[in-house]
Amino acid sequence: MSSELVIAYYDASPDTTRQERWQALLTPLLGTFRMVGLLDAAAEQAQIALVWSPPTGRLAQLSALKLIISLGQGVDHLMREPDLPKSAHIVRLVDPNMSHALSQWVILNILDHYREGRLYRAYRAEKAFIQRPQIETADLPVAVYGMGAIGQVIASQLAGLGFDVHGWSRTKRDFGSQITAYHGSDGFRQLTQTCRCHVCILPLTPETEGLFSAEIFNSMPTGALFINGGRGKQVVEADLLAAIRSGQLGGAALDVFAVEPLPDSHPFWDEPNITIWPHVAAQTNPETAARQVASAITSVLAGKTPDNLVDLARGY
Repeated sequence: MSSELVIAYYDASPDTTRQERWQALLTPLLGTFRMVGLLDAAAEQAQIALVWSPPTGRLAQLSALKLIISLGQGVDHLMREPDLPKSAHIVRLVDPNMSHALSQWVILNILDHYREGRLYRAYRAEKAFIQRPQIETADLPVAVYGMGAIGQVIASQLAGLGFDVHGWSRTKRDFGSQITAYHGSDGFRQLTQTCRCHVCILPLTPETEGLFSAEIFNSMPTGALFINGGRGKQVVEADLLAAIRSGQLGGAALDVFAVEPLPDSHPFWDEPNITIWPHVAAQTNPETAARQVASAITSVLAGKTPDNLVDLARGY
């Protein structure tokens, strides 16, 4: 094998602009290397894969791989691979810029819902100067499910705005005085039954797939708001639609879906109380993530363990 550093790149887009941007940003940090498309024959010499949702089975064909870097916080797109190279470390991006962006997206949707933005926009379209009583949100209980790096930023930002924030994690943890911590199945059910706003930032694992179903939606206080910035398959979409249409839920804001792009025929498009975002809540920013990517590469090439290593047993 050549000693030349080869990085295989894939982001599911036919446009090479982002690949070229990554190469330009990584060159000053890594020195000379060659970046090739994951599907190119030259990728079989690659020691590094920088990828998002690669074609099934392709990574297994790259016998020289030492490191697989997910082009995002989530790694479920890699967990679907039936035969990942056992010699390769897998890391995910933990970019503060993504935490900042996703927290803004959550805050935007919460405030828009409780300040009745959709209704006032409808009044604006009718040139109707109508005032409504303000919904009280001081100390409104908000549950954040998934208290990793991003979830903790979201919870902290919401607490700073005066919400009564509760954070749920798989195991017992302490998030400081501003955030009430819950864990396990009992803690999960306690939050679904008491909080008026529910924010999902969970990774997709066998345990979280289909987690938000009719049973969970019906346990929430009537009129609750549901926000999903995690993964689409964590929600039973037919159950969510039924909860919205019945009034059990007062609204939903969704950035992720079981099938993306969301099909034209999907009933979510026709439901005004569901706000649809095209998976843009927190996009990977090469400018802010390049140093983290370069650090992972240099660590592995030096025989060290990189930061943000994925636990294959947990799935994230």
